[in-house]
Amino acid sequence: MTNQLLTLTQSRLSTGHADLPAIAAFYEICEQVDQLDDTSTLADLQRRLDHPAPGGTHQRQLWETPEGQLVGVVALWLDDPTDVLEGWVNVFIHPAWRGQHLEAELLSWAEQRVGAQAHVAQRPGKLCAGARADAAYYRAIYETPGYEMIRQFHTMARSLADPIPQPQFPAGFTSRPTHGEEAAAWVEMFNESFVDHWHFTPMTLGDRQFRLTYPTYQPQLDWVAVAPNGTLVGFCGAEIDPEENALKNRKEGWIGLLGTRRGYRRQGLARAMLLQGLHQLQAAGMETALLGVDTQNPNQAMGLYESAGFTVKETHLTYQKSLS
Repeated sequence: MTNQLLTLTQSRLSTGHADLPAIAAFYEICEQVDQLDDTSTLADLQRRLDHPAPGGTHQRQLWETPEGQLVGVVALWLDDPTDVLEGWVNVFIHPAWRGQHLEAELLSWAEQRVGAQAHVAQRPGKLCAGARADAAYYRAIYETPGYEMIRQFHTMARSLADPIPQPQFPAGFTSRPTHGEEAAAWVEMFNESFVDHWHFTPMTLGDRQFRLTYPTYQPQLDWVAVAPNGTLVGFCGAEIDPEENALKNRKEGWIGLLGTRRGYRRQGLARAMLLQGLHQLQAAGMETALLGVDTQNPNQAMGLYESAGFTVKETHLTYQKSLS
């Protein structure tokens, strides 16, 4: 393949469901080479298109040959502008087309798109991207002039075959599954729990309602801790993806959300809720629990997870470029 052939590629916006089978097949081709254990199935893509998340816009730009072969995809999320308009990008290139300067073209397109939207919104613009620490190819895409690595996150894992201690709650505190009628109180608790975290954006009631009505939501895995006066003070939301587990012949579940309301910390609530979540995943037949953590978490989350038996499985890097 020569660079001259790259001039024959055409770029267009993905227009909907008709593109999804080709995109899913393209992602699978990339995964077969990359072995990153992180690909979207056709069902995932369809759900995200049918149930778009609030608070921003998502689009995919496709690069194709004149024959219609899909050779590049840019997945771009644009947050609703606040003081900064921020975009999050993932760049994918067909393995046979890598190293032919297409990577720079796709990334440049994303930068121009975010920059143009920032200009319209009259806000500074930033573009963020992520890559696994051991994925040299993807790191090279973003480790280019103007980008800096600003954060590291770990994915941690724990075997559910190992004994799980019983949760110990402070006197008078209890735990139970949450319910939709308390969504506003749950949002207030969430915001007070994460206000001191990096990149915090307040959750809205619409955000919570979106989660509660999403097709894959599992209410039996969404628990809260309740103070003696009835205040919601902690939460643990676990998640199981039956389709992915069946596809990969695994029994894995995630601790997707875990937090303690400010004013109620250092009483063992986070540990109790984490153990509660692990028991829920174990009861559902899972063999491994996973979670993600910011390595600079201000509340010593790494220590909590390690004390509960989690070890680091992989590390992810976050890059950022200022566009104005």
